[in-house]
Amino acid sequence: MTFTIAQTRTTPYAEFKKGYLIIKGKSVPFEHPDIYDIISDRLRLYFENPEKHTRIDFNFSAINAVSKRHIIDTFRLIENMGTKDTIIKVNWYYQTNDEDVLELGEICKSTFNLNVQLKKTDQ
Repeated sequence: MTFTIAQTRTTPYAEFKKGYLIIKGKSVPFEHPDIYDIISDRLRLYFENPEKHTRIDFNFSAINAVSKRHIIDTFRLIENMGTKDTIIKVNWYYQTNDEDVLELGEICKSTFNLNVQLKKTDQ
């Protein structure tokens, strides 16, 4: 099951592959972005029959307050949908001087019962 969502001016790119999800790019919509509904629906379908190992990479170049709420909801869904049947590893990438993205990653790492690794990048 491979599925991609194209990046727009205000929403990130997303790609689902067997056991892997990446969400990357700008996430700066001014109102509710449909992309997060699509991602949630795909995650629910995936967790009906997950792979033994699941890796999820978040790599945002910019976020805003609207996105933060939806990203936290996405983490909540991942935490709630995860089962003993899959080992979930989350990589949260942040650029060296991007304190907003780093702060959200730290919040998600400390709030949710998930294996979240914060990884600095110089992209």
